[in-house]
Amino acid sequence: MSLHVAVDFGTSSTCVAISANGREPQVVVFDGQPLVPSAVFAAADGTLFVGQEAERQAAVDPSRYEPHPKRRVDEGELLLGTTVLPVVDVVRAVLARAVGEARRVGGGAPVDLLVLTHPADWGSVRTRVLLQAARGLGREVVLVPEPVAAAVFHSASHSIPDGAALAVLDLGGGTVDASVVARAGKSFRVLSAKGDPSFGGADIDQALLDHVGGLVGAKDPEAWRQLVEGREMADRRKRRVLRQDVRGAKETLSRHAYTDVPMPPPFPDAHLTRSDLEQLIAAPISRAAALAGAAVRDAGLAPHQLAGVFLVGGSSRIPLVARMVHEQIRVVPTSIDQPETVVARGALRAVSLDPERTGGVAKAPQPKGPPGEVTHNLRVGDEATRKITRRITPPPSGQFPVSFPTASPPPPRKKSKAPLFIAIGVVVVLAAAGVGGYYWFKPRGTQEQPAPQGDRIAVYDYSFARPDGWEQTGGAAPVRQVLLQPVDRKNSDGKQPEARIAVQEQILEYDSDADRPRALSELKNTFEQRKEKGDEVAGFSEETTFAGKSVVHYREVVGATGVDWYIQFAGKHQVSVGCQAVEAAKGQVNAACEQILRSLVIKS
Repeated sequence: MSLHVAVDFGTSSTCVAISANGREPQVVVFDGQPLVPSAVFAAADGTLFVGQEAERQAAVDPSRYEPHPKRRVDEGELLLGTTVLPVVDVVRAVLARAVGEARRVGGGAPVDLLVLTHPADWGSVRTRVLLQAARGLGREVVLVPEPVAAAVFHSASHSIPDGAALAVLDLGGGTVDASVVARAGKSFRVLSAKGDPSFGGADIDQALLDHVGGLVGAKDPEAWRQLVEGREMADRRKRRVLRQDVRGAKETLSRHAYTDVPMPPPFPDAHLTRSDLEQLIAAPISRAAALAGAAVRDAGLAPHQLAGVFLVGGSSRIPLVARMVHEQIRVVPTSIDQPETVVARGALRAVSLDPERTGGVAKAPQPKGPPGEVTHNLRVGDEATRKITRRITPPPSGQFPVSFPTASPPPPRKKSKAPLFIAIGVVVVLAAAGVGGYYWFKPRGTQEQPAPQGDRIAVYDYSFARPDGWEQTGGAAPVRQVLLQPVDRKNSDGKQPEARIAVQEQILEYDSDADRPRALSELKNTFEQRKEKGDEVAGFSEETTFAGKSVVHYREVVGATGVDWYIQFAGKHQVSVGCQAVEAAKGQVNAACEQILRSLVIKS
């Protein structure tokens, strides 16, 4: 028996889908529900409880309870009670529970293929945590970006023409993610991705609970405070039941105009209306809809160019979401009855489209290709690692910044003619024919309007302060690039801009701090190759000072503009800042470039 399992590890809840012997994916049911809470409870004896068991144990000792382990993925270790646990172990507990239940439904068969989904903007550090946590749970492990899975699911019932794009708005339990996914044959790739990690279904529940407190707690404020803050066991149990009832009321208001929340003594039952809920959440839902609109603009598309807008995630059931998305994008969005199951089910479909898959076992690793080819890991398994090779021109030799394009690429996205010097070490995952483009993508939370000075852009493995009067206007996900332009010089006609700054990152295969001569040597060799090829580059300096920092510098000419490149190394990261300007804008660009370099922080 061949058993494929997909796990959509969410902030608040996790969804699991299985496919046995190539049959249509089905959702695994946990205690009568299509979701299991992602919560974890660490007992004093070392036992890790997951899901509803963890929620029940939390009433005993809340300090040992973590309701949202996905939000802690960057922290390395968690303190639960008096126990320090690696984040990998906590995530593994959730994945193991999910896989265990899937195997039970599948008759105890071993998992041939385990598909894990992740947000589109997760980089190599976060996805590595997923891979480490999943080790041994399946013969193969595949990573699929969440919006790609959603787009594949949508395409099974709605026609998406080749070259067309779909906007996906995912309102989960703890985050909002907006993406635009383009179709190329049977494959899909993310053109843009934005997110808000500060809002989700759990925040709606809290707002509704606070509203209930305002309705019933006024007559006895002390009793209400005891109910929502009390540490006695009886208070904890009452609070747990109340939160469940409030969550149920939210779900009911998605289908009906009103509902009632049963309350413990001494409070009367609370009457809630859909109008109450909409007034409470109108502002954050409006921001979520605006995020979707910004993702469409980031992709270089107009709303009428979209093949559709797809709503996924449990909170997308709320009617207000569809209304506000329609007002923002002017496209009527679509959804399904169980929007929280879309990603898990779509992830299995995405992998099943791969024509090279047979019975869930990956082919043996292909031998390293000739010069001009880059091999990228697509799947990681305990027994085999599948790799995909793509050709790039010219052959990569050393790390080097990607040249500025001579104009902003118009939609639909086509292959850039600009020379790409992409390092072998860059972590980019490309799908095989028929599976989809698995890329690393743009940052969460980027804004379309100018932000005040000091506002930071934190993406990939670097962050910097956004200069006053500048805004992010795009980027190139495969090279982890962010593009910025000053508002007063922003071009909208596709012509070469007067002023622009690019910040981009490349991952090295070695520690540049321990072997800086190698990093400099590779950079210099590629610079010389570019000169021999006829590129207008000059003035290579292995060490110069700019913005108070020691950087590598060289100058490039692109059309009628000059570009100063400043390059910093930190461990296995190389971050390049390119500052492009016509003569009249040099002062403005130089000041902004200095601020970015001075404030640049690279994760070690």
